[in-house]
Amino acid sequence: MKHALHPKTILSLDGGGSHLLIQLSVLACLEEDTGVATYDLFDLIAGSSSGGLITCLILGRQLSAQRIIEKILQEKLLEKIMTEHRFGRLLNRLQVRPKYQGIPKKLALQNELGDLKLSSLDKQIFVPCFNLNQDQLEIFTNDSQPDFLLSEIADACTAAPSYYPPVQMKDGGWRIDGGVGMNNPGFSAYLYAQRCWNDCTIKMLSIGSGWRSFAIKGASACGYGGVQWSAQGIASIILREKMLANVRTTEAVLGNQVLYINHYLKDYDMPDQMDSANNTIVQQKALDIGQRWYALHRGQIQQWLQPE
Repeated sequence: MKHALHPKTILSLDGGGSHLLIQLSVLACLEEDTGVATYDLFDLIAGSSSGGLITCLILGRQLSAQRIIEKILQEKLLEKIMTEHRFGRLLNRLQVRPKYQGIPKKLALQNELGDLKLSSLDKQIFVPCFNLNQDQLEIFTNDSQPDFLLSEIADACTAAPSYYPPVQMKDGGWRIDGGVGMNNPGFSAYLYAQRCWNDCTIKMLSIGSGWRSFAIKGASACGYGGVQWSAQGIASIILREKMLANVRTTEAVLGNQVLYINHYLKDYDMPDQMDSANNTIVQQKALDIGQRWYALHRGQIQQWLQPE
């Protein structure tokens, strides 16, 4: 029989590039409301892409969401990670190479996470990456072997194609951003949690980073070939719709055991490019959006926090 009085709690964080500030802002509001750090509120944290970066920082360094925000605003963490090539921006626009350099990101993450390894974690982690050598999605958990550094996991899970080069990890394998196959890791994380705690009630708070919108005219699209559809963001449309379907399935199966928070960025006049929040003006807008989301869902969150 499952124990209803002491449920295990999951935090699931979607990918979303620099829009991670929205998620951090929601979590910072939660910390202020409860007086408890995010690390202490959850038994398992799952994160895809930029959500995986947040996951590694919270579980590895036990940083509060507010402290990570300070690192971004005051210590310019995003600017360190998002370093463009010094020359040849035309090549970047033509997308014939990654937009950002891989080495500065790797060094910044090593500086933040040091020699912390999966085995050093006291709580459960769940971070997807795509393994190029094996041509399949893989999940990094506490039991993954070899005992990977958190810095290389954070580096690999944020290696979004066209933005960053793939990352070679200590086992010799090359990985890219797991968001290509699991940008919303919630349901899979829930199933994993069931295996970890099969005698417990499990609840999940899942936070997105904002839905992108696409305006495509049907008459114009009649003449589109592959190049035009690519330029219109067809890959991003497919990713969004797969995520939406996954969210609906998760909510239908788990019911009130899951609370998912996400909204369309266009409703908040927020630029939706993955790397748009790498300047102070947009960063502040992202933080404001997170506060608005929290206020909008505060009642639901308080109810979710209550013991069963």
